[in-house]
Amino acid sequence: MLILALFAALLAQSHSADATTNQDSIAQAVNAYRIAHGLPAVAASPTLQAAAQFMAEDMANHGVPNPPHYSSDGRGPVQRLADAGYPVNLYQVGEIIAWGSTTASGAMTLWLNSPTHLAVLNDPAYHGAGFGVACWGAFPCAWVIDFGAVADQSFAAAAPAPAPAAPIIAVSPTYHAAFYAQSAFPIASPGGSAQFVIAFTNTGQAGWDAARLGTNHPQDAPSALVSSSWVAANRPAQQTTTYVAPGQQAWFVVNLTAPSTPGTYRLYIRPLIEGVTWLEDAGAYLDLVVQ
Repeated sequence: MLILALFAALLAQSHSADATTNQDSIAQAVNAYRIAHGLPAVAASPTLQAAAQFMAEDMANHGVPNPPHYSSDGRGPVQRLADAGYPVNLYQVGEIIAWGSTTASGAMTLWLNSPTHLAVLNDPAYHGAGFGVACWGAFPCAWVIDFGAVADQSFAAAAPAPAPAAPIIAVSPTYHAAFYAQSAFPIASPGGSAQFVIAFTNTGQAGWDAARLGTNHPQDAPSALVSSSWVAANRPAQQTTTYVAPGQQAWFVVNLTAPSTPGTYRLYIRPLIEGVTWLEDAGAYLDLVVQ
């Protein structure tokens, strides 16, 4: 029994040492990329770090998360970050994950080749991050980065507040959407351009500052109708205002490039909070008539 206990202790120390080395490597790789692309470097956040490391170890122990970004206990990124102490009700957050690569450079390659993950890496709103790595179990390594719009050292370092007279229950924000309105289906000449406008109501409890439209059916597939104004080949548009409060509408302007062959081209679209969650599938789509 003593030998087993010593072995377990040595294994835990080895995991901890490996995680620290890999966390430093991925943090350096991310900041080198962001600085090279004119983006602010992200500073270490103790709460984001705790959330990211939990998710990495959860992936190592339980395999690919299903649904994506949900830990085995059923929590999504926002809930996990809130539970770790990050002020998700005040600041934008996002998460990217990867598995299979044994090196930080390999994980970065996976993210850079994915438009969805690349959009999060390129988001200038982020100033804080936590880097989770677990190199055992289901994969060679599981990699998780949790981003936040502020590096919250001040939250962790602040002196304890006086005990309140009554308990305060923190409620994690919820994200929901409902279809509101759309323009008529666009018409364009072969090789020409067209525009489509659609709006969704924020029916959740959290404000939106990172709402985008994603391609749907199949989800996240690149579209042949992509134009230079798209965020990525599977992200046709982002909200036109900087903030959409609960109860307000988010408007999206989708610019389209018409194929050279006449016909009707359908594009299914669905709103999402980038790096956090997809919103409800309202069955929204547009038909581009090329004639």
